[in-house]
Order: sequence, then C-alpha cells, then structure tokens
Amino acid sequence: MGQQNANAGGISAEAFQNSLNQAWQQALASFQQLGGSDPLWGGVRFEPDQLRALQQAYLKEATELWNQGLNQNPALKDRRFSDESWSHNPMSAFSAALYLLNTRSLMGLANAVQADPKTRERIRFAVEQWSAASAPSNSLLLNAEAQQKAIETKGESIAKGVQNLLHDLRQGHVSMTDESLFEVGKNVATTPGQVVFENDLFQLIEYKPLTSKVHQKPFLLVPPCINKFYILDLQPENSFIRYVVSKGIALSW
Repeated sequence: MGQQNANAGGISAEAFQNSLNQAWQQALASFQQLGGSDPLWGGVRFEPDQLRALQQAYLKEATELWNQGLNQNPALKDRRFSDESWSHNPMSAFSAALYLLNTRSLMGLANAVQADPKTRERIRFAVEQWSAASAPSNSLLLNAEAQQKAIETKGESIAKGVQNLLHDLRQGHVSMTDESLFEVGKNVATTPGQVVFENDLFQLIEYKPLTSKVHQKPFLLVPPCINKFYILDLQPENSFIRYVVSKGIALSW
C-alpha cells in the first residue's frame, strides 16, 4: 500500500511538473500575442541564457508556491493585496501570488527581448498594461476584499457597483466621480477667459488678466491631448492658470 501511495505521489509530482512546463510554454505564446497585429511583436526573440534562467526561476518559484499553499496562504507583497481579507482567503491568496509570479516572469521576458532600448521599452509598457488589467483585484470572483465588503454590506456594495456600471453605459464613458457635482465656471475652470479661435482640432482660450499690467510677451500653454482643458484650472486654490495670470502674465492655451 505504501509503495502504491509513493507511486501515486510520484505520478502527481510528475504531472505537476508537466503542467508547469505547459504553463511556461503558454506564457511564451501569450507573450507573442500581446502585441496583436503590431509588426513589432512578430519577430520577438530572447537572449537564450536569460530565457533559460527565467524558465528555471519560474519552475522553482511555482513549485515553492504550490508547496507553500498546501500548508498556509502565501505572503502577498503588493499594495493591491494588502488588505487582510486576501491573506485569509486561500483561493484569492493563491491566485494573487500566482498572478504576481506570472507578472514577474512576463516582465523578465520583456527585459530579455533582443531589441533596441526603445523597442524593449515599448514591449515593457505593453506587458505592464496587460498585467495591470488582468490582476485578480479586478475580478469580483477573486477579489477577497470586494467579497468581504459585499458580505459586510449585505450586497449593497455590489448593487451600487451595478448602478455605477449602468450609469457609465448610459453616458457612454467611464467616470470616476459624480460629474453632476461639477459646473464649469463655478467649481471647475473658474479663471475668467474666452475662446478667441477654434477649428476642428483645438480651441484657443485667452484668459482675462488679473493685474493692471501684464508682460508684453504672452505665454502660450499647450496641455497634453489626453487631458481636459481645465485640468490646470480646477478651483482657485489649486489652479495653475489663475496663479500664472495673477503674476501679470498674459496667458493663452
């Protein structure tokens, strides 16, 4: 009987190693697919020695994680999983630890790519974005903190989340705040000014001077295209625009 159990254990260990090897091959395949149709990813190659070292490290850490998970929940050194509810939930703790291991491995692959520094940086950026989006903290099924909140509020937190989702779908974009609380000119974009030119690409705003005299040479500010026009002019106490015009500078952007 003891011999049979030993054999069974050996088969299980062998099966586990095979599954890890398959997971590593799948990770390589997934890495190649991250770029989609981007031709940059088509011919990705790795430094052989680094790739071998990464595979060995992955297999070693994955095995240690599995063995640790049989006895206790793994330690999670990431602020996204700092709440104690993660460490108290075996499934969530293991999924978070495995996610962190996979993320480290993917970033290692990005660093091992044979490419110029600019290309390697683009690949690292893509991996970081994909990894952040796939974090278990983004899934209710695996987010122990969200599950605990749902229990404590008797489902109210989930109901509010669904309401927020439906609201964003109706308005056509995702919002992080209650946009109905803000009114241009009242509690956001409060510095007086007017549009003096516009076309299909931009609007040119000229701000009203707040001093009796202004400098002869005006200051043209071009904000990042990803921001709203009022990002530097929220309220008087934290408005860069108001600060500039209050120093006697004629400002347009």
